[in-house]
Parts: sequence; structure tokens; C-alpha cells
Amino acid sequence: MDIFVSFVVFILSVLSVESTMHMKSIKLSKNVIYDCMDIYKQPSLSHPLLKHHNIQMKPTGWDSQSENKFAERKNKNKIECPNGTVPILRTKKKHVIQSQEYPINNFTVLTAKYPGTHIAGMKIVEKHNYRGVAGGLRTYNLIIDKNQSTSAQAYVATASNDDANSIQVGWMINEQLFGDKRPWSYGSWLGKHGTGCFNVQCPGFVQVAKNGPISEPLKLDYLLWLTIHQDKETKNWWLTQTNPGDVSKIHLGYWPKELFNLLGDGADFVGFGGIVTGDPRTPSPPMGNGRLPNKDDRLWSGYLDHLTIIEPNYTHAGFNDLMTVPLVDSSVCYDVNYVGYVDEHVGIAVSYGGPGGIKCGD
Repeated sequence: MDIFVSFVVFILSVLSVESTMHMKSIKLSKNVIYDCMDIYKQPSLSHPLLKHHNIQMKPTGWDSQSENKFAERKNKNKIECPNGTVPILRTKKKHVIQSQEYPINNFTVLTAKYPGTHIAGMKIVEKHNYRGVAGGLRTYNLIIDKNQSTSAQAYVATASNDDANSIQVGWMINEQLFGDKRPWSYGSWLGKHGTGCFNVQCPGFVQVAKNGPISEPLKLDYLLWLTIHQDKETKNWWLTQTNPGDVSKIHLGYWPKELFNLLGDGADFVGFGGIVTGDPRTPSPPMGNGRLPNKDDRLWSGYLDHLTIIEPNYTHAGFNDLMTVPLVDSSVCYDVNYVGYVDEHVGIAVSYGGPGGIKCGD
């Protein structure tokens, strides 16, 4: 109870990051502003479970040279904070409150048990103690209502009885959270005591990159390459943005191991797919590119490529359809299809999505 009370008190104290001290602000547009905050004073470190946490500046055993190459390319996006600071998206009070509700109430990767929520994805369950997952997620131009969302994600998760831990990363269109109809990159987690958070709007994710925020607006038809992996030594869960073409990368930050009670030694399953949410009394929104998968044409619907899993021994590996379990709760409106290995330029692919509509069910 003490931890829960402390968590609530902190949330009330950070309803707007505008009140937090920062050294510099970066304005991408009228409503998209990043504040450069001292890395040791970022909001996430006020989480009651992170009271004695020491920041890990980079994952164990990763090559810093390739990270610098990607950092140079990211600089073109004009998000560049001074050394010792990290970019934190400035948000309004209503967005902060909603960001705490979404990971717990709407984006569980275990089941679409909330009215108006639908999923179409795959989970890989042949082994336990997965150390992570990686893939490329392409953004699409979808028209949805203000109170709806559509997203694509990769995730790691473990469930035990009525308890669950998960981490999800990907892109999302959600006007209520981001203030516009563009796709945004995002990350969310669900951990101990049922607590969870979205991006960095409340305690949890520790940002370490000075020029790569966890959440930023993306262009249409943009291929977002993301990896979630558990650090071999610290057991923290890292989020890395990569470019398989030249093996360059930037480590955005991590979710500390202290946040979780079921992800201390890997995850029981990992997966990929899409999720939509909305008012169950209205037509459901589209997912992917708005088309159902076609087994004869992988490009017909939305697709995810270069998909890999990270084995218990921390090596990247592929997977086959016998290792997957489809997660589809409304096949009339949405579906998923294991494409398999295409070629060296695509790797393993999965197609997913659908038009939504009035016959999707609750």
C-alpha cells in the first residue's frame, strides 16, 4: 500500500513536465516540444521502486562505434540535447492522466478483454526465458476518430495466474494521447502491483540517449526498427533503435528490473502484431494499412519484417510457424498471417491488420 500511495503522490506532482527544471527546449512544432532535463533528475527516477537505482548508461557488451553512427543520422531530426541531459516530451495534464490508463486498461498483450479493444498478432511460446525481440514496423496513413487508437508493436511478457508483466514498443496513432493524427513511436510497461506507464509521462522508463526520445512523431511509410532486450548482467530491459542495413544503433534507454516481479529472468513469450481501441458502440478503427492479410501477397496488408527473437543464451534467432500462436479476437475485421523468411532484405515477415467496421463485436 505504501508503494501505491507513493506512486499516486508522484503522479500528481508531475502532471506537467513544464514545471520541471530543464536546461533547453527543442520545439519541433507548435504542440511538439522537448525539454532537455538533467539525466539524473528525470521524472522516472522518482518512482518509489527506483529510490536507490543507479543509472546504466549503456547495455553490457554493445559496440559504441555503431551507436555513434546512428546518432549522427538521428541528429537530422533536430532533437539534440546537451551532454548530461535527455529529451522529455512536454505534455498536457490530460495526456499524462490518459497515459497511465492506456498500458493497463487497453494494451495488455495477453487478451483483448476490454470492450472496444481488438488484437491481431502472434506470440511465440516454444521456449521460456526469452531475452528479447526485434523487428521492423512500418507506419501507415490511417483515418480514425479522436477517441480511437491503432498501433503496431513488438512485446515481451510473462503471465502467472492473475498477474502479468509486459513491455511493448512500436508506433501508434492516438489523438487523445499525442494531440494529433500522426503515427508516434511509443513504449509501455506493466509491472509490479499492477502499475504501468506510457513513454515517460510517469515513472518507469529511464531515458539515456540525448538525441533519441522514446516517443516522437514519425513520417508515413516510415520503417521503425526496434529491439527490446534484457541486459545480461543488470537484467534491465533495454530499448534500442537499430538499422539492420548497416548495423548501426542508438540505445534510447531501459526499463529497470526493479519495476517487474515476473520478468527478472527473461520472458515466457514474445510476439508481434496490432491493437486497436475505441468506443464499442461505434465502428472499430482500421489496423495495419486497413486491409486483411492476403496469403498470396505479403504487401497487400500491413506487415512487420526482419523479425527475430532473442534466445535464453542472448543470441538472435528466427522462428517458424510451428512456434507461433495466433491472437485474433475478431477475424471478420482483423487477421494475422505468418509469411516466414522472404529474403535477406526482408528476413522473417508477418502480415496483419484489417478494415475494422461495425461487425467486429465488443
